[in-house]
Amino acid sequence: MLFPVALPPGIMANGSEYESKGRWREAPQMRWYNGKLRPIGGWQRFTQQPLSEPARALLTWRSNAGNPFAVAATANHIYTTNGGVFTDLTPAGLAQGYVDAYIGVGYGTGAYNDEAYGTARTGNTTVVAATTWSIDNFGEDLLALQAEDGRLFSWSPTTQTPTMTLVTNAPTGANAMFVTPERMVVMLGVGANQREIQWCNQNDYTNWTVDETTTAGDLQLHSNGIPMAGVRMPGVNLIFTDTDVHSLSYVGYPYIYGTQLLSSNCGLIAPKAIASTTNFAVWMGNQNFFIYNGVTQPMPSDVSEAVFSNLNVVQKSKICAGINSTFSEVWWFFPSTNSTENDSYCYWNYKDNHWGFGLGALGRTAWSDREVWPYPIGAGSDMQLYEHENGWTAAGAPRLNAVYAKTGPIDVLQGDQVLTINQILQDTSNGTGAYDLTFFTKQTPRGPFYTWGPYEIRTEDGYTDCRITGREIQMQVTCTQDGLFQVGTVRLDGKPGGKR
Repeated sequence: MLFPVALPPGIMANGSEYESKGRWREAPQMRWYNGKLRPIGGWQRFTQQPLSEPARALLTWRSNAGNPFAVAATANHIYTTNGGVFTDLTPAGLAQGYVDAYIGVGYGTGAYNDEAYGTARTGNTTVVAATTWSIDNFGEDLLALQAEDGRLFSWSPTTQTPTMTLVTNAPTGANAMFVTPERMVVMLGVGANQREIQWCNQNDYTNWTVDETTTAGDLQLHSNGIPMAGVRMPGVNLIFTDTDVHSLSYVGYPYIYGTQLLSSNCGLIAPKAIASTTNFAVWMGNQNFFIYNGVTQPMPSDVSEAVFSNLNVVQKSKICAGINSTFSEVWWFFPSTNSTENDSYCYWNYKDNHWGFGLGALGRTAWSDREVWPYPIGAGSDMQLYEHENGWTAAGAPRLNAVYAKTGPIDVLQGDQVLTINQILQDTSNGTGAYDLTFFTKQTPRGPFYTWGPYEIRTEDGYTDCRITGREIQMQVTCTQDGLFQVGTVRLDGKPGGKR
């Protein structure tokens, strides 16, 4: 008698283990492709040496001559590379950035005359965020703004000046910037007014003069939040604060742009915690995920509880998101409670609408999708840059037991009967990889677990002999050889036995 174990794609990491009944519960470094479980691709070194600090922003683009470039920005430096070695473009006099967020105490963190002079404050603490960058391309020119510095810098791959050049006429004191489809640079939170946004003359990021001869302009956001990021989408630009999201729409002369509050209580948790495609923008808020696809709304997630309950909130400013378009996924990397740097991830498959999660399974601090190079590029917490989905190893090191998936409880029988299994029939398609199966059974819901296996899956005919007894079963797939393998429906050949 065959008992199929056919589980839907994605994991259920919320709630108790029993709440993931009939679902996958853990799956670090695994994904589902066409409904089948398989390892995520490996990664290989993109550059020869590490960065000086963890990258907080990545961008890839091409010059007008078609040459590929990548830029990586850390708290205190900005580098360019076309693979191999880095060139430091950091401008002189750049403001000091913060590699890590920290809890500010002491002078300036409380009300004036609060507590005795010269003593550490006992309350009124504030978190000073890790430093991030806004980087974008204006045609072939690279534009960059470090959040602590607030000034706009440029660099041309044609002239290739030794360092980035200050755009002298641009506003200062900004939090972030981005380039719109109308070829205007928008700077957010400029000067002493956090609500102020300004944009340059069309096609000229050196001209910020607001008069009847230019299209440069300014507006104020009607918001209680602090602007953190902006993204361009077809037909609309989005501006995110830590409390809400606004549209910035091109309306033409004389107003040029108009703003509208799209939704409140959906602010961005970190400046880099948003990713967008031509169809939607998705981002991580302080306790939920959100999506904009014409309207702004919360996005249900099977991993949100696991993410937010394991998040190091002091270091949340390091959270970054990125698109892996090859597999229709949006990834978020975040620092867990046991780490001060990004070491964990979750992802959402926007094609098939399922989620993945890996606690302490993969640390990336910035991401760029496959655009200029054949593979996505990820910046590691070890300060190396990697090409992802390239091979099956971790830069040559085996992954093996780090790649596995485990189910929640599976009831293979109704009532109080016990199942005795003597053979596993696997719908499998192996490439160069291999895996084995381990089963954990219980006789009663509160009884002890019994471990059966691991069983090495026979690829010759798909029949694997075993001996397993239990009523409630959990199954684990473990990689035993780096490479591609796919796991479909598992069928268990057995027969009901006596009562438990």
